[in-house]
Amino acid sequence: MKKLIYLDYAATTPVSNEVFKAMKIYFLKEYGNPSSLHLLGQKALKAIDFSRNNIKELTSADYFREIIFTSSATESNNLAIKGLATYYFFRLKLKPHIISSSIEHPSVLEVLKDLEKLGLIEYSLAKPEKTGLINIDNILNLIKENTILITLHYVNSELGIVQNIKELGKKLEEINKNRDIKIIFHTDAAQAPLTEDISIKNLRVDMMTLSSHKIYGPKGIACLYKKENIILERIISGSEQEFELRPGTENVPLIVGFSKALEMVVKNREKNRKYLEDLRNYFLQKLKEGKIAFDINGDINFTTPKILNLYFPQKTAQEILIYLDSKKIMVSPGMACKARALTPSYIMEEIYPHSDRAYKSVRFSFGLETKKKDLDYVVKALKKFLR
Repeated sequence: MKKLIYLDYAATTPVSNEVFKAMKIYFLKEYGNPSSLHLLGQKALKAIDFSRNNIKELTSADYFREIIFTSSATESNNLAIKGLATYYFFRLKLKPHIISSSIEHPSVLEVLKDLEKLGLIEYSLAKPEKTGLINIDNILNLIKENTILITLHYVNSELGIVQNIKELGKKLEEINKNRDIKIIFHTDAAQAPLTEDISIKNLRVDMMTLSSHKIYGPKGIACLYKKENIILERIISGSEQEFELRPGTENVPLIVGFSKALEMVVKNREKNRKYLEDLRNYFLQKLKEGKIAFDINGDINFTTPKILNLYFPQKTAQEILIYLDSKKIMVSPGMACKARALTPSYIMEEIYPHSDRAYKSVRFSFGLETKKKDLDYVVKALKKFLR
């Protein structure tokens, strides 16, 4: 097989034809600056308004102003956490306490470390269970009088574990009824929309991060849903775009593409989920039939079907990746932003301490273009290399 087999969709997806078509006009013809008062500027602003309202509807948000466009999920997470923490510290003169988990994306964990170094916050991290799930009670037991934020990812980018965001949201609503300082709930949902519900009303979240390039949209655009009554300090200084929270000329084509991509995955979520689940189960069956020694990392009963993380005791992840790459098979040891470091996954080490799984695990992530014949070829290659 000569074609490239891409199984790293959790790192990024290609832009779909429909999304590219929707964007194209704003690159070539409707290229005005949305802040300009002339016709081209107003057409660009109208496109942004339509896209913002579309995402508002798709997430079941209440108000147009609750959708804030950013350049990435990393920036959205920074805005949510830094924006809230600095508001409480500098405006309300309270040193806030934030709760998260030890298996969050670096755009959460590094923000918490940076804020603590500056003396602006204190924070606590809940540990995962063997399943990869974060026990809700363990999070709630970390709450203090000055706790102002809980931030927990929706779908883990390495293991595909789907956290019980809805249950935590419900419990926080009850807890907040008896608190003077309300606890705000943020979730990084960058990996979720292809297979999971992203209705903020169902999830009971106050802030939510979404990313375009995980859902067949362009790179360089994301958003933060922020409930209307939540006040954030902006983390970039400049003009008044994005309701004075994210200055800088808006990237109109990317915003349009993001909106279209989200519309398509929300519309087809159940269909996508079934397709990806069938692929994952087929792949596992073929691996078993090939008598390849492997184990599933995390509990498959709690995962999105688009991500499958496997432990191969025979070889290191680096050896497997190099071999598969030579066969034009693209996989990953874990999250893309850490892959080049060639260091063991801190997420795997948290879930499987004192184990070699962090060095010998590979993430396979499936996409809507993945075919069963592609997986047959991958199994054939693994069988040759691992047996």
